[in-house]
Amino acid sequence: MRTLFLTVAFLAYAYGAAACDVCGCSIGGNYFGILPQFNRHFVGMRWSEQTFRTAHNRSAAEAGQFHSSEQFRTIDVLGRFYPLRRLQMMVLAPYHDFRRTENGILSHTQGIGDVSVLGNYILLNTGDSLGRKWQHSLTLGGGVKLPTGQHRLRSQEGRLLHANLQPGSGSTDFIVSAAYTLRRGAWGLASDLMGRINTVNRQDYHFGNRISGSVKAFYWKSMRKISLLPNVGVFADQSAPNRDGDEQAEATGGTLVLGTYGLDVYTGKFSAGFTLQQPLHQHLGDGAIQAGARWMATLNYIF
Repeated sequence: MRTLFLTVAFLAYAYGAAACDVCGCSIGGNYFGILPQFNRHFVGMRWSEQTFRTAHNRSAAEAGQFHSSEQFRTIDVLGRFYPLRRLQMMVLAPYHDFRRTENGILSHTQGIGDVSVLGNYILLNTGDSLGRKWQHSLTLGGGVKLPTGQHRLRSQEGRLLHANLQPGSGSTDFIVSAAYTLRRGAWGLASDLMGRINTVNRQDYHFGNRISGSVKAFYWKSMRKISLLPNVGVFADQSAPNRDGDEQAEATGGTLVLGTYGLDVYTGKFSAGFTLQQPLHQHLGDGAIQAGARWMATLNYIF
């Protein structure tokens, strides 16, 4: 079992004088949570939802005067495969549904997002060693996010929609990651660290590079044909500001710390899980963006 990464992007791209130039967003990031059965293949689906409130500036946000609200829903198809004993491949294909309400006006987009392909090399795995009290797993890897999603959608009036409402980023981005799991008996810790290097898209817009990491404690409980895996932990993410051409984009980048609480259930060849994440600390978009609680549900077939 292992976690991989969570990223949350906070982007800005002006699309009209009447529109706010700041907006919370979830483009560009993936959070896998604790994945089923470390040494086996699986395919699955994941449903997730994130919410944000956005103000025109930090002082307005501090006064509770938010000018727009955003809701980001995503359905992911994901899979993990082992072409070689120590090589773990993962593929994630998202479908996004983004909604933003400002001054009573709803902006809504949906479509296929950017596909990610990841490869991880297993440096250490003693999970099958029954004689060891302490069991470890360590993986190092990386991957690429491909610009498969649309990123030039326009409104009915012909205006280019806010970058946060685009299903894709328009850039090819590179990922490096490391994950370590420590377990003794039914108790364990799962940790990960991820860095992401973004490239400039065709509109000369560069989403800020980022680094994130998490630590989770979990407990494995078997009951006849069902096994339970409750878990609790902390996630932190740091993003550099975005750049539009040679200028820094307004109210982008920042820091986010989340508390994560989850439960996974395993029975036969299936697993299901639910994770709730609550902000513990945040300073996003120079204080103009406020993230709300978020949730994620998964269903996997293990083979």
